[in-house]
Amino acid sequence: MSVTCYNKKNIMKLISLTMLCFLSGNAFGHGLKSATANIEVRPNNLIELKVQFDLNKLLNHNSNQYSTMTLAALSEEKFAFLYNEIIKLFDNHLQVNNAGKSITINKRYPTQQQMFQVIKRQFIKSKFTAKQAAEPYTFSDRRYYQVFYFDFKLSAKEDLAALSISFPSELGNIYITFSESTNYEIHSGKMWQLNR
Repeated sequence: MSVTCYNKKNIMKLISLTMLCFLSGNAFGHGLKSATANIEVRPNNLIELKVQFDLNKLLNHNSNQYSTMTLAALSEEKFAFLYNEIIKLFDNHLQVNNAGKSITINKRYPTQQQMFQVIKRQFIKSKFTAKQAAEPYTFSDRRYYQVFYFDFKLSAKEDLAALSISFPSELGNIYITFSESTNYEIHSGKMWQLNR
């Protein structure tokens, strides 16, 4: 009887540890489960937009079977075709409006080679052991996500409250963070201190 109880306790511990590792791997693998957009208002009505996404998820939005291994094994020419299609997708569908009026945005995309290297590194990381894969992510792990940068300026008469941004639907759900910078001015020779 005591042996049975001991085995049941061990089995329950094993199940608990397995679930913990499984959940940790899902929660921390790359730190994000959906695409993200950071919208940051800078001085002089400059607005910076950073869009971060997983290329595999974007390519598989219509149930295409692009695994990390498939992408990493592509030739430079075939990946170049995919890269150009992704750039077209953002060029055509990422739009900024203010009170219904379209605003021109500056776009800063990674190069085709940079995106391809990200996929190759992601494939290498997928071959890590379960223990390594379950370790909490660090900021540097964000390199496994593709990051596109945009910026634009609102004129003094344009209202920030009337700002709207549409994203490519292929990104799926997007987690958006909006922030405005707090600006300070200090006189020459004075010390800055945060007063709350």
